[in-house]
Amino acid sequence: MKKKLLFAVVVCLTLVGAMLTGTKNTYAEAAAVKISPVANAINIKAGQSQNYQFTLENMSQKDYKFKLYTAPYNVVNEDYDADFTNETNYNQITRWITFEDDSGSFIKDPVYKIKAGEKRSIIYRVSVPSDIPEGGQYCVIFAESVDDESFSGSGTSAGIGSVSRVSLILLGHGDGETRDTAEITDFSLTGMFTAKNIDAMAKVKNSGNTDFLAVYELSVKSLFGTPIYSNSDNFIVLPGTQRKFSTSWAEAPLFGIFNVSFTVNAIDQSRTESHIILILPAFVVVIALLLLTSIIVWTIILIRKRKERSSRLVV
Repeated sequence: MKKKLLFAVVVCLTLVGAMLTGTKNTYAEAAAVKISPVANAINIKAGQSQNYQFTLENMSQKDYKFKLYTAPYNVVNEDYDADFTNETNYNQITRWITFEDDSGSFIKDPVYKIKAGEKRSIIYRVSVPSDIPEGGQYCVIFAESVDDESFSGSGTSAGIGSVSRVSLILLGHGDGETRDTAEITDFSLTGMFTAKNIDAMAKVKNSGNTDFLAVYELSVKSLFGTPIYSNSDNFIVLPGTQRKFSTSWAEAPLFGIFNVSFTVNAIDQSRTESHIILILPAFVVVIALLLLTSIIVWTIILIRKRKERSSRLVV
């Protein structure tokens, strides 16, 4: 019986060892790739073509092939979750882009081989038709790895392939009529009392036909005006969308009184809210409420006792 048990243990350990040592062969290592820049704003003119470029860097320890292709750039909700499938009048530029291959020809969906540790400049051309929609045009250029040895890119290899993909967002601004219209539809800042972080939120709507940048700033000062915390940033708002943005002072102390201001600017629209905020831990609020309740109850009891004594004296 002991021999059988020992044999079973040895078999299990052997299988586990084989699984661990075989992981490298079963799962293809993902390529480490970098694209620069990650976004490009261009001016597009009807009937004209213009060349641009970006850089792909293979940061892996082996050679890789990278397939390039374009996809529409959309967002599906106010949290700006990306959508690369639906076509609209604002992403027709997806069809206008070709890439220069090794022979110097411009084609769709080329494949480039980049050696380990090397960089390659990729030239792409935007050929704009003579009749285009007014306003902005938006798409994404993807560079996706294809491992020759363990992954063909089709998902039919024996091993489990890992695909690395990087992207460049292309923001095209046409020379036709543009409408820049912004609206701050929602705006909030933490009230006068809080038990945790100081939070701020805004929603900005773009009812025009081209993108714009909305800028926010959250500023925290002491009661005497000494700067304590500041956070500012900008975010792009695409035409026909509404974008929600929130920020907070996550490292606020457990207790304090602060002068807080939150400002949002979008084109010609601006909104600011400022007030004093008291931060109190939750347990302090609970204790204060208990004490206040006790004082109220004690006061009521005293009043009743005094009334009872007064009525006895009258009798």
